[in-house]
Amino acid sequence: MNQRSRQAGSWSSLGLDLVTLRLFKAAVEERSFVRAAEREHLALSAVSRRIAEMEARVGTSLLRRHDRGVEPTAAGEVLMRHLDVLFDLLERAALDLEAFAAGVRGYIRLHANLSAIAGSLPEALASFQLLHPEIEISLEERISTDILHAVQIGTADIGLVSGTLPDVGLQLVHWLNDRLMVVVPQAHPLALTDAPLRFSDIVTEPFVGMSAAMALQTLYRREATILGETLRERVNVASFDGVRRMVEAGFGIGILPEAASAPFAQVMRIVVRPLDEPWAKRSLALCFRDRETLSTAGRLLITHLVGRDIFNT
Repeated sequence: MNQRSRQAGSWSSLGLDLVTLRLFKAAVEERSFVRAAEREHLALSAVSRRIAEMEARVGTSLLRRHDRGVEPTAAGEVLMRHLDVLFDLLERAALDLEAFAAGVRGYIRLHANLSAIAGSLPEALASFQLLHPEIEISLEERISTDILHAVQIGTADIGLVSGTLPDVGLQLVHWLNDRLMVVVPQAHPLALTDAPLRFSDIVTEPFVGMSAAMALQTLYRREATILGETLRERVNVASFDGVRRMVEAGFGIGILPEAASAPFAQVMRIVVRPLDEPWAKRSLALCFRDRETLSTAGRLLITHLVGRDIFNT
């Protein structure tokens, strides 16, 4: 039997299949059978059974089970290194075939945070589509930490995230600056001043906050702690629109990006003032795994968004 036949026979004799390998990869990346089952839309018992059967066939443990979830053994880590390459190739092949079948020549999975979507991203994508009608873009709104994870594991090609997040080994490219503003009800005493507001001026006010997982909310709480205060979060909502409406109704004050607050001061009973803090001028960044694996369509989109070709410099 030649080497190629032995390799084919080995794969076949071990009973390895792509579905089980994908479940194993999900379990390692999520560090949990439960989250892997949710991600792959399967029953928890099915995920656990398939992986256990695979371990029995290969004759070694691939995962360590414990109360907090699972983690790969040394053999599991070796398998994961191969699976990263394998599924990268399969994903690219599938996307290329889907693109040709749909009559387009490119497909980009873009995940963006709320600040980007509420700002100039829609217009930027519209102008890109006019220039490249053959490229299809799938856009999903996510919080910045989830976007980083999606780009890391390959379920998103490009992410738009807060530039204040820690380095997680991805390529980051500055996109634009994002200025934070204080939003107050029209009848609030702070609405009477035209001057920019310091955070210390507002930190003790009733506050309309957002989800604790959002980078903005983490930022506000951290800055309050630095001042020796705790935000008086009267209500927490899931969107910028929710913040504006709750402020208008008098539940408290809020802090939002300029693009998500200033235009609405003309049509809502709210007043918007600049937040006079160094951290109020934030950066929004594009992130992707690496230049070598980014598709041509993805490179074209990043070049369009940043206004220059970063890949040939």
